[in-house]
Amino acid sequence: MSIHHDPPRLGGDASWGAEADLMTHIAGGSQTAFAQLYDLTCTRVFGLILSVIDAKAAAEEILQDTYVHAWSHAREFTAFQGSPCEWISEIARRRADERIHSIADATAPSPRDGDFDAPLGLLSA
Repeated sequence: MSIHHDPPRLGGDASWGAEADLMTHIAGGSQTAFAQLYDLTCTRVFGLILSVIDAKAAAEEILQDTYVHAWSHAREFTAFQGSPCEWISEIARRRADERIHSIADATAPSPRDGDFDAPLGLLSA
């Protein structure tokens, strides 16, 4: 017979230890712990994303992608040096940076014929 313990209900700011305990439960599949960790960290993480990408709709998508990744990779947290909020923030920062780069790549003009000026010495070989 196994006894299932729900993670402690947390309010206000969570300490690193409390967040780490929640991550342990999340790695075991606890949706309750995940909801608690989300409630504790989402405001900070969303603010970070908005500081990188100034588009609310895109930031909301990145926030969702970040937490989906955190949920599905919760077991990997133990290898990370830092708090769960720092780990999630790093995921969010990378995703926001990737979004910025993909937007920049999509809007960058592509070189057209005649737009490239080769040095004269290279043209007369």
